[in-house]
Amino acid sequence: MARGIAPLVASCTFFMLCSAGMMIVNKLVLRVLPLPFTVIMIQMGFTVVALCFAPCLLHFGSRRDVLRWACTIPWLFAAMLATSMLALSHASMGAIVVIRNVAPLISIGIEGSFTQEKILLDRWTLVSLLTIIAGVLLYFPKDLSFSPLGMMYMLVNMTFAVVERILQRKMIAVSPIDVSKYGMMMLNNAVSLLPIGVMLAAAGEWHKWHKLRNLSGTSCALLVASCVNAVAISWAGINCQAYVTATSFLVLSNVNKFIVIGFGIAMLHESKSPQAILGCCVALGGGVWYGRARSRLASASKEESAAAKPVQQAQNSEDEAVEVDEKIEVTQRLVRA
Repeated sequence: MARGIAPLVASCTFFMLCSAGMMIVNKLVLRVLPLPFTVIMIQMGFTVVALCFAPCLLHFGSRRDVLRWACTIPWLFAAMLATSMLALSHASMGAIVVIRNVAPLISIGIEGSFTQEKILLDRWTLVSLLTIIAGVLLYFPKDLSFSPLGMMYMLVNMTFAVVERILQRKMIAVSPIDVSKYGMMMLNNAVSLLPIGVMLAAAGEWHKWHKLRNLSGTSCALLVASCVNAVAISWAGINCQAYVTATSFLVLSNVNKFIVIGFGIAMLHESKSPQAILGCCVALGGGVWYGRARSRLASASKEESAAAKPVQQAQNSEDEAVEVDEKIEVTQRLVRA
């Protein structure tokens, strides 16, 4: 049992660390280099080059499987990253963390019907999700960095994230494709360069590339750190989705953000009123509560299945015995005839 849980815990913990680190380092990079699409392209290019140094890890099965992934996930991945960067440019990290807690409420309503997975729910799960909403409502009236444009980017980002996670979950765990996790990373980053490049050109960022020459040593170090973190989170996200549902993955993406909010308040002077802090704690606490409620549901479901198995086996044995008796009776009648 412990051996079965260990990979899940390690996968989730590593993803949470990468997720928190990615948001913080991207926020810092955008403060010194306000070119979001350029930063994304640098991170994607770095990831593609890094994977080229380990070709033995790349496996692509049938053309159909490659196209299934390449025609959907990378485009959603690019849109999710782009809107995330734009949201970071127009809203506080606390606001982004809090609004992302609403995503599981959307995904839980559509995930089961789309992936055909059994999504377990009880009253405590629903109450925990409603607690998240209460935290969101508490936080936003006191968020000093709130803006309609920032809210729009956050909502669009949340929508892309929900769709991307559900589709990714289906192709990784429910109806798996014959592509290695590193192959999925390569497709995500290589294919996404195209839409990100179009966004970069549309925004006219290439006219501002001269700013790259003026970066200080510290700023360059931050940019490199963001590239390394991009490689790590690309793998961690795909690996984690092999273990948990899309809804649980979205909750997992949020519950580790106490450190993000603390960093924003202490270092970036984001909203720190008592009501804003209470709203953050309530929203994130609801996420933790949701995780515990889902864990209890999963354990109860396993116990119920284990208890029902001997009964089903006994029923099957009884049915087989009746079938054998009927065959013997038919045979005896034929012999007598």
